[in-house]
Parts: sequence; structure tokens; C-alpha cells
Amino acid sequence: MNNNIIMIFERTGDTMCKILEKLRDKTPENLLKEYQISLVPPIDISLLMQRIGIKEIPFDFTELEKLMNLETGDIIGTVFAKNDELGIFYKASDSLNRQRFTIAHEIAHCCLDTDALKTKHIELRSSQTENTLKEYNANVFAGKLLIPKISLDKIHSKFLLAPPLSVISKIFEVSTTVMAARLDYLELKYIDDTN
Repeated sequence: MNNNIIMIFERTGDTMCKILEKLRDKTPENLLKEYQISLVPPIDISLLMQRIGIKEIPFDFTELEKLMNLETGDIIGTVFAKNDELGIFYKASDSLNRQRFTIAHEIAHCCLDTDALKTKHIELRSSQTENTLKEYNANVFAGKLLIPKISLDKIHSKFLLAPPLSVISKIFEVSTTVMAARLDYLELKYIDDTN
């Protein structure tokens, strides 16, 4: 592992990250409005990160997984807070859609789990934790952030019966799994054309 990265993970600080304090209890709608992110899909998640002040870091977690005695591929994303700095690391080898969702998911943790992300803490999202209530809530938040209801309703209404899942997923630059979960959550019809 790059020694600079190990040093980042080993540092400690004394105070709550100011960016985390800013994000505490924010909703996806709050973030999009406050940071003036266009609701025209796809949502520009990188611009949101830039405006908030969060560093976006593609990363190979292989060495960290070994260091933590995890299986290869277990770590999907991580948040690291230190004083006035906040970084979201995501798997560099993932697809663009997966990277976007991971970033949105980690932003969710910053808003929903602010106290758990104290300056001396690293939040790891791994395949071992993906079925917890905390992860479910972060997934719902990420879906709302990447697929705002107002945007989805406008596009959904343009289809005569219901949109094909693959088509509407491409518009929002999310996976068909993420889109299906969001449509199901909102009880909106769609045509599953993924089989």
C-alpha cells in the first residue's frame, strides 16, 4: 500500500471535521438545493462533492483489505474525516455507475451517521455490512440523491405505460438494480427488460 495512504489512515485529530458538522442531518433534497446542483439527470455527484469540499479519491483497496484481514473485494467505499478535511475513497476498478452510487452512499453516511464519523474514525462499507439497517438507510438516501423524485416523475410521465428499466437507468447513470430499488420504493411501474 502507498505509504502516504497508510499515514492518512493512521493520523488522528482532536475535533469534529467541519465538513461533517455542515452535513449533519442534511437530506438529499437539502444537499441538491443548498449546493445548487441541477436536477436534470444525471445528477452531477462530482460537482456536489466539489462544492461541499469533499475529496473524491479512486483507490485500490487490496492492500487495506489484507491489512484488515478482509476478503479481496470486501471494501467498496470508505469515508475518512480529519480536522477540516473529508475524503471519500471508492473502488477505482468499479464501473462509473457503481462509483457514483458508492460516493452517494458515503455522502449519506456523512449526513446520517455524522457522530460515528468522528475525526479518528474510518467508516468502511464492505460486503460484510451491506445488509444492516444503517446500510439500508444509506442506500435509500443515495437513491434519493442520484434519482430525485421530481426528476424521476418528469421522465417517468413521458412513457406511455412505464419506462423500460434499462432506458431510465441510463438516463440517471445508475445501475438497473439501483433504479429498480428506487422505483419500487416510490411504487412506480417499470418494464423489467434486463432479462
